[in-house]
Amino acid sequence: MSVSWLNPLTWPVEPWVLLGIEVTAILYLWGSRIPSQTRRENAPSLARGGGSGWGQWNASRWRAVAFWSGLGTILVALDTPIETLARQLFWAHMTQHLLLIMVAAPLLVVGAPWLQIWRGLPLSIRRPLARTAVRHPALAGPRRAFAWSSAPVGAFVLSTANLWFWHWPAVYDLTLRNHAVHHLEHGLFLGLGILFWAQVIDQYPFHARLSQFKRVVFVFGGTIASWALAAVLAFATAPFYSYAALTWRPGGISALTDQQFGAGIMWVPGSITYSIVFIACLYLWFREEDARGRAFAAGQVEVAK
Repeated sequence: MSVSWLNPLTWPVEPWVLLGIEVTAILYLWGSRIPSQTRRENAPSLARGGGSGWGQWNASRWRAVAFWSGLGTILVALDTPIETLARQLFWAHMTQHLLLIMVAAPLLVVGAPWLQIWRGLPLSIRRPLARTAVRHPALAGPRRAFAWSSAPVGAFVLSTANLWFWHWPAVYDLTLRNHAVHHLEHGLFLGLGILFWAQVIDQYPFHARLSQFKRVVFVFGGTIASWALAAVLAFATAPFYSYAALTWRPGGISALTDQQFGAGIMWVPGSITYSIVFIACLYLWFREEDARGRAFAAGQVEVAK
């Protein structure tokens, strides 16, 4: 990488990315102003109340850290030299995808910023918007579609199909030629990534619908779908994408080697988030089963008495 790329002033600028992040950040800050005031007013009583109050405050702080880290990850993926490299190297483009799906999306789910962002909108906009979205007869179809897509089966099917669709060579090459399609690709990766992780990560104050065991199965299925695509890319005998037409690539690697590097990134670093969430869900499932077993044993003892 050229030393000049270390200078942020030379980095590519994606205006729509910056605008989206700025608007989201402003709405988040504006929407959090009332809870922040309430927290300051209640601080003395929380201190008197013991550890639970401060524990809640700490949880709120960590959710904020996750939210801002998620926004920062989007900036790193789309507004740094990674974006320039992605036009020349498949592995760099794959890195963008993984940052959006495996880092930014789960961080935003953990941050659970949706209510704060919604409260950031003026009331004169929120009320008619909510009324129209919930009650307007013309939106009955979209409401049913949203209900299906936000359920576990719909979220899994859409996110998996989306991952494979954008790596179909004809579609992938289109994203390299058409910047608007490229933005659409990244938006879908982020949005459907959020939809996927929302099925297995609780978003305060709500809980995901799936039981802990079903969350284990859900994450395992997502891991297998990602590994299958990585295997197709890794064991191909010829490059799939138009990068092969380039006469030179950074690092001087061949198009096939570039594709294999990208597959390796999807296979190994791309499995880190899956592994963390899988192990966490497995641990919580075992804990639930252990608690259920102890409760059953205690009940049997009571009956014996």
